[in-house]
Parts: sequence; C-alpha cells; structure tokens
Amino acid sequence: MSKQSATGGDVVLEARDLTIEFGHGRDVIRPVDGVDLVLRRGEMLGLVGESGSGKSVTSLAITGLTEYTGGRIVSGSVRLGDIDVLALTPKQRSAILGRDIGMIFQQPRRSLNPTMSVGGQIAESVRRHRGGSRKEAWARAVEMLDRVRIPDATRRAHEMPFSFSGGMAQRVMIAMALACEPSVLVADEPTTALDATVQARVMELLAELQRDLDVAVLLITHDLGVASGTCDRIAVMYCGQIVEEGPTADVLVRPSHPYTKGLLAATPRRGRGGRLDPIPGSVPPPNAIPAGCRFHPRCAMSTPGACDTRPVLLESQCEGRADRCVHPENGPVPARA
Repeated sequence: MSKQSATGGDVVLEARDLTIEFGHGRDVIRPVDGVDLVLRRGEMLGLVGESGSGKSVTSLAITGLTEYTGGRIVSGSVRLGDIDVLALTPKQRSAILGRDIGMIFQQPRRSLNPTMSVGGQIAESVRRHRGGSRKEAWARAVEMLDRVRIPDATRRAHEMPFSFSGGMAQRVMIAMALACEPSVLVADEPTTALDATVQARVMELLAELQRDLDVAVLLITHDLGVASGTCDRIAVMYCGQIVEEGPTADVLVRPSHPYTKGLLAATPRRGRGGRLDPIPGSVPPPNAIPAGCRFHPRCAMSTPGACDTRPVLLESQCEGRADRCVHPENGPVPARA
C-alpha cells in the first residue's frame, strides 16, 4: 500500500536523516548532515541553495552514486517506494538508476557518449532496463526525441552528440532519463550554461513532461527564479542542512528563514530597478562549518548566545512549512531534529 503525504499525494521517495561524509581521520567533512526530503508522485520539488550547499551530493545519495565519488553514507535512509536504496548492492542500484530513477546531469554533452548516436544511447538504455528488440528500442528512442520536440527526430536520432546545441543536448538527456518511464526524475542543474530563452524552454518542457507522465521530479538549482516558475514545493539548503521548506508560493512570498530572504533579495526581479542585495560573505567550506546556526556569521538577525546552539527544523503553524531558525516568525512547534 502506498504511503500518503499530508497534502494527499503518494510518497514515492523519502530520505530521512541523510548524512554523508568524505575523507578520513582529521580530514573528514560532512557536506550533507541530517537531511530529510519527501517527494510525492506528480510533484516537482526544488532543492535550492548556493553552490557548496550540498545539493548535488544529496542527489548522488538518492541515485545510489555516492560511493562512486569517494563518499560514504554514515546515517539515514533513502526509500524508493518499498525499496531501501541504501541496502542494495552496487549492481542492484545500477539497475534502478534508469529504470525507477531517471537522472539529468549538469552538463549534457559531457554525460553523452561522443562515439555513439543519440538514438543509440537512448535505445541502449531502453533495452537494458525494459528489454525488447533492437527495433522496438530504436522506435522508443525516436518517440522520446520527438516528445521532447527535437525537429526531424527520425533523422536526428542517427546523429552524434556534437551536432546538437546545448539546449538540444539537454533535451536528449531528458528523453533518455524518461525513456524507461521512471517514477522519480532527478534533474541536477538542468539549465546550467544555457541562455535565458533556452533555459525557459527547457524548464517549460520539463514541467510539461512531469505533468503528462505523472513523474516526481527533484529539481536541483541555485536559481530561485528557475524554481519559482515550475516547482510545487521548495526546500532551501545551506551548509548541508535544509533550513526552510514549504509550498513554493508561500516560501517566495513569506520566507521565514534569513537565508531564504537573502537569496530572494539577491535574485533579479521586476520593479526593483536592477538593484540586488547580495548576502555578505560566502558559503563556508565543509571543513570550516560554524558551530550553532550555520548561517549566523552571514546573518543580520544573528544574536550572541541565541545562535550558538544548533537549531532544529521546526514545523510552522502554516501547513507544510518548516524552518530552522532561532528567530521564528511563524510560531513554529517542534517537529524533528
């Protein structure tokens, strides 16, 4: 039986208390520390934060790729429906990546095999995860290229990745990620290095496919503007922790955590005359995480003593909202550490 979320959708992916380490001895760092995420069928969740916040490392754990980057999961769980992802063998995790979890990486041209046609790469994934003949797999590849609106898909399926522009290469990656009809799609900065017009078209396409295929999407981005137009919910990440989460409209209109407010102030918006208010300083490296509240060295609301204790993630009186701050504005009540 499927689990139901508080807002009504089936929970298809759930990460609890996820903690990831790299290094050994005195050189150990924790880029992800106690992260909770819930992804529901048919929704898009935006994982937002500056570079170095731990977003991509979190996605590697969800897709079972942590060990391939030299990291290790020291606590927590990741469940895909009834499957305990972290309990699987490397071979079993490889099987679900592509079949049950689709992945869109940051730089599509680097992720595509330069020696194989794009159609051949999609067809290879289809045959591996869904079986069938070569002819059927090729037909599926052409179908998906057409679905992501690549003109003359039958012909272009035979072409090599270098013949595709950045935006078209990203469409190929989306087609490949969705070809096996996964229940979860992880999109790691899918619009990186694309100009604003192409970026908007790619996100519109991704949102359309997400609705049509009823797939749950985890969108990883440093750009609140990208998340605002497509995501149902937003989780804001800083220094390896979720500091605020909630429905997109609520978080953008009524942010409660100072870090979220800082991100919004630094985001270009109409009616501000081009003025931006950057957050002072930068995200500290994982080996120099501040004690207590991790944002307090950059926070205008920081107060001596109050911010010295590590804050917990608190659920707000507003449904679906949560916040990790010792200066709450929404009357939170204890939820989880």
